[in-house]
Amino acid sequence: MNSQIIKRLIAVNMLYVNPSSTNQIRKKGHKGKKVIRSIVQQYLMSGVIFLLIYGATMVMIDFSKLPGFFTYYMMLFALIGFSQSLSAIFNVFFESKDLQDYLPLPIKQGEVFVAKFLAVGMTIVPFLLPLLILFFLTSYKSGYSIVIAVVGAILLFLIFFTLLFSLCSLIVFGMTKTKLFRRHKKLFTSLMLGFSMIVSVGGVLAINFTQNSVDHSSTGIADRHAFSVFLPFYRVMHELFSVTGLITLLVLLAVTGLLLLALKFFVIPSLYEQFSDEASHTAATKRKRKTDQSLKQLLASYNRQLLKNPNLIMQVLTSSLIMPIVMIGTIVTTSPINLQTLTPKFMGVFFVAGIVFATIMLNQTSFVSNLISLDRENFSFIQSLPLSLEKYLRQKFWVGCKIQMLIAGGVGILIAVVLRFPIFLSLPFIAGISWGTYLLSLHFFSRDYRLLNVTWTNISQLFTRGVGNYGLMIWMFGSLFVGAILIVLYVVAVMINVNPVLLNGGVMIWLAILSVAWLLINRNNFWKKLND
Repeated sequence: MNSQIIKRLIAVNMLYVNPSSTNQIRKKGHKGKKVIRSIVQQYLMSGVIFLLIYGATMVMIDFSKLPGFFTYYMMLFALIGFSQSLSAIFNVFFESKDLQDYLPLPIKQGEVFVAKFLAVGMTIVPFLLPLLILFFLTSYKSGYSIVIAVVGAILLFLIFFTLLFSLCSLIVFGMTKTKLFRRHKKLFTSLMLGFSMIVSVGGVLAINFTQNSVDHSSTGIADRHAFSVFLPFYRVMHELFSVTGLITLLVLLAVTGLLLLALKFFVIPSLYEQFSDEASHTAATKRKRKTDQSLKQLLASYNRQLLKNPNLIMQVLTSSLIMPIVMIGTIVTTSPINLQTLTPKFMGVFFVAGIVFATIMLNQTSFVSNLISLDRENFSFIQSLPLSLEKYLRQKFWVGCKIQMLIAGGVGILIAVVLRFPIFLSLPFIAGISWGTYLLSLHFFSRDYRLLNVTWTNISQLFTRGVGNYGLMIWMFGSLFVGAILIVLYVVAVMINVNPVLLNGGVMIWLAILSVAWLLINRNNFWKKLND
């Protein structure tokens, strides 16, 4: 294999690992090698930040006496690496769609796939670097010399990285060989990426829920419950030259070798044929059409088809679910008050809380915020038809709004169940979420029309319109901060026994006035102008 060709192919594939980040770098005016250099610098910086943050914590822990904490950190970074691996593999191998472009070039198939695998691996390593410190500290605190600790840490890190990468590759490529995946590629891609996100975030929260459930080692030091699957790594670093340690190391090496052989003989040889077959299958696929549908039904079906973009679904799931999951995890782990003791005078508080929650769930990356631009060149065609643009956009709006209500309402119901809201507080909470989602959907839908982009090539270009990623962060955390202040003030007013009828009635009147004002503004500045 030609090392220079592989090096250049790695650089090309680095562009596909995180399309959103690549687009942001290009927007700054970087071109050619400067883009690659910026991407590499970002990953190096991520690795340094991870090392500094987690390294500072790890140095203070004697892992040689605390196997529970050792396996906790291994589980933490395994989840992070798992999520990063799946998204990188999908982006580099499936979303790039560049394999056919290499056919006329004097490049071997092996060089193409080696470069892709190395590009994926290079993006995973920075997020796993703290494990080097973990392995080194465990070995060093167990009484081994610095040289042995360093060599052992590097060896075990390579074993862990290879195991994780091989497992993720086998999972992804094994699934993509099925006929079901080829028929529903977008759906499966979205589900897999969403699953990886949920597993990583939910897994981190789940292992943190065990914080108060500890064992005590023989030294009397409080320790976490150990995750058995990672104890072999602990034994290797803690008892490297013992019979147990050496046998465990040999077993890990054997398992690693078997997984690599599985990749070599069962995955890599059929990759090119797999992607070629998929391309021909996609080209030959015909969409089934339903007959006897009204124009309204056809447009509704068309708008739902627009939303089946894996990157869009992944971004919506990430921005919509991570914050609520973190909130639930924080509330549960900090032992909140018993909500069953609250009285109906808090109904207004929960209605306002629902509206605040809707502002956290809905932002510029949501479905309804990009639905018009998803039309692309079809939007100009639709404008040329003898069809009312206002009616078309109203139907499109309601498709997006209903989906947002289902997502936000579903999460709201989950929160109400997990936190055991009384039924008389659950209803206003869900009502607040629904009303807030409707009002905000109007704002973001009209924003999409105002910042219309029908020439986008990557879905992430739609997410960064206007104020960009910084604006998105300001919106999310600003909504949370301002909303928290309003809710606290409302709760204080309830607690000091202000007349509940006057208090809740006054708040509802103000909300009604603000809502009507917003509806009129939106109607006059957006919907009415569509017919002009």
